[in-house]
Amino acid sequence: MYSRQRSYSSHQAVAGGRHRSVLRPWMAGLVLPMGLVMSACGDGEVDTTGDAEQLHEAQPPHYRDATQVPEGSENGVYSELVTVQHSAEVRDTTELDKPECLDASNQWSDLDIVQDAPASVAAYEWDQGTVSSMLLRLTEEDVTEALHNRPPESCAEYTATYEDGSSSEYGISDLDLDVVGDESRAFAVEVSSGGEESHLLSLMYRNGDLLGTTSVLGNGSVEDYEEMLIGFSEAAVERQQDTLG
Repeated sequence: MYSRQRSYSSHQAVAGGRHRSVLRPWMAGLVLPMGLVMSACGDGEVDTTGDAEQLHEAQPPHYRDATQVPEGSENGVYSELVTVQHSAEVRDTTELDKPECLDASNQWSDLDIVQDAPASVAAYEWDQGTVSSMLLRLTEEDVTEALHNRPPESCAEYTATYEDGSSSEYGISDLDLDVVGDESRAFAVEVSSGGEESHLLSLMYRNGDLLGTTSVLGNGSVEDYEEMLIGFSEAAVERQQDTLG
């Protein structure tokens, strides 16, 4: 029911190469569901396979020096994606000092309508980090609900302990960035693990009846990450308009 180049973990898809030492697999549970683009579907049954392929075509093949990695990308039913299944497995073996913070930023992804939705995941190589984009097709009402979903205030800081006994400190904060599309919101996740620090910047936007998220992950300059976040998202909106109408 879905296509992909090969089995590829969510951690590998968004945290490749030299950036993996700090970025634990559990971060994929935060990153990937936040990397969504959803579009409203009309009345009647949805051609999930066809819709997923169309969404995949709407992913930018590249932006500046960030290039899509085919073996790190896939499309199909959201709940059947390797990236989504792997993220769920990792979260099941991760303990938080604040349980309410598990999936705090994307609790809407557990909705049945999301689980059954056509989706596309695209990962991009970039010399300063990694970029990810995920697209889904939903209804406009569900898109709006997802965009306005926010983590509890208690999740500004929390600790995750992994299956191997190691742990990381996480901090979530809003980012004040230019608006992308019709409306948007952005946040940053700061990660401290083993004396090293890394950043996840994510922007979720609405483009008509499309909702999208771009995520930038690594240990580079926050200013450069913000520039990539905005630029890639604006390019993604143009690509969606050209491809999906």
